[in-house]
Amino acid sequence: MKHHLFVAKRVHTFSETATEPPNGLLVAGGRVVAVGDAGQLRRSHRDAELHDFGDAVITPGLTDAHIHITEWAVARQHVQLGDAGSIDECLVAIARSPGSGAWKQGRGWNPHKWGGAYPDRQQLDSAISDRPAAFQSHDMHALWVNTAALERAGITASTPDPEGGRIVRDERGEPTGMLLETAAQLVVSRIPKVTIDDMLAAVLDAQRELHSFGITGIHSFPGFHLPEPDPLPVLQQLHERGQLGLRVLQHIALDKLDEAIKLGLRSGFGGEWIRIGGVKMFLDGALGSRTALMRDPYENSIDCGVDVLPEPEFKDFAGRAANAGIATVVHAIGDAAVARAFDVLAHTPRVSAIPHRIEHVQCFPLDRAQLLSRGIVCSVQPCHLMTDWPAADRHWGQRSAATYAFRTLLNGGAVLACGSDAPVEAVDPRLGLYAAVARRDTSHKPENGWHAEQSISIGEVFAGYTRGAAVAAGAARSQGTLAPDAFADFAVWKQDPLLCAGAELLELEIAATVVGGEVVWQD
Repeated sequence: MKHHLFVAKRVHTFSETATEPPNGLLVAGGRVVAVGDAGQLRRSHRDAELHDFGDAVITPGLTDAHIHITEWAVARQHVQLGDAGSIDECLVAIARSPGSGAWKQGRGWNPHKWGGAYPDRQQLDSAISDRPAAFQSHDMHALWVNTAALERAGITASTPDPEGGRIVRDERGEPTGMLLETAAQLVVSRIPKVTIDDMLAAVLDAQRELHSFGITGIHSFPGFHLPEPDPLPVLQQLHERGQLGLRVLQHIALDKLDEAIKLGLRSGFGGEWIRIGGVKMFLDGALGSRTALMRDPYENSIDCGVDVLPEPEFKDFAGRAANAGIATVVHAIGDAAVARAFDVLAHTPRVSAIPHRIEHVQCFPLDRAQLLSRGIVCSVQPCHLMTDWPAADRHWGQRSAATYAFRTLLNGGAVLACGSDAPVEAVDPRLGLYAAVARRDTSHKPENGWHAEQSISIGEVFAGYTRGAAVAAGAARSQGTLAPDAFADFAVWKQDPLLCAGAELLELEIAATVVGGEVVWQD
């Protein structure tokens, strides 16, 4: 078996048994054979192929622990509205965007950039009226559509709100063109699906971008908003073609739970490249769309958000899944939803392969701190803080002090698994590293950090992208570490990320990315 020796200034193994950082990494068969002094490893394995990265630093490859891989791959090809600072700027970008397909699609509009008001269908009609158009909000919990899209979906004043969703209406009861939560599916289901060949090409292109950031693994979530093929068969086809260069934990949609149980599918099934995760559920919406479920109304409102999955149903689904060997993965953002998630999962039987986990955990109810040590993983996306902090102050008031409460979560004994939630946010992990440490946005505001007492160290947040993500995947021995027998998946950095602070984290650069002992990306 051919050996490869990777040499750098320093190798951070993230192994609990490691002492002094080594500078050599010996690899064979896609796994780590040994770590230590490069000179000694060279002398004991003179036939090893040498890869000398000079003054660079090696760490375990990063895992994006929350990404909608197929949705993100497709969204990269659509109209992007994330930079628009007003509704008018959105309309200009839409009108100028190329494309002649049956539908025009895009994402990223953020009402908090212009005071919180939702746009409407008449405004969208002014930019595009010759075909249906649908644009996801920044948080992907609201869909802005034009009149043609409403007509295509048959949505009128008499159309009832679907369970777990809301059709926003004007004073006459007419749909405004804003569809919240599950109401978006009334339109999404009418959008032509992406062909499998186009999807494969889009995911391959997206994979290259992930590698450019040192990302070697993902926790993939089923598509919720866009009508693309289920991620699992897409990823499986790439694997069969020898083109998959990511370790994937693939979660399954709630509407597939009965089918999964019938087939005997369990969390942890799979191989070295693709494994089955848990069943994904939604308890509420999001802060940006003001659909996150809160205990008390939003500031200056009587609205407490959207209760997507009531507690009795949640208990039933989680219990049935656990009894079949399938873990629960549940979206919870508002304090009422997060409390419900902890209460139910703390009493749901554990699954041996992977732990139960809560996605987002944004507004944490401090009276549930005693449940943080129960082995429930907190899957968080620090980059959300950069765009959400003004909205949290505006809509949650004093409750924002317990929002993105990373220090509280860690001090309570929780394991953090960090991700991006792409396409809601950019996949760039530097944003998450910076947000968790500095608690500021890309303009470095607020100056002293937003609720800086909830800041965590660079080592702690880096562990969330490595060790914590591996724990969440039930793969702590093979991923998130460079200990012997672990997968040889690692990132080569031009600077030492663990020695960077503040804005330096945004300037980190990847020199190379290695998956299974093979260089898959190099600067």
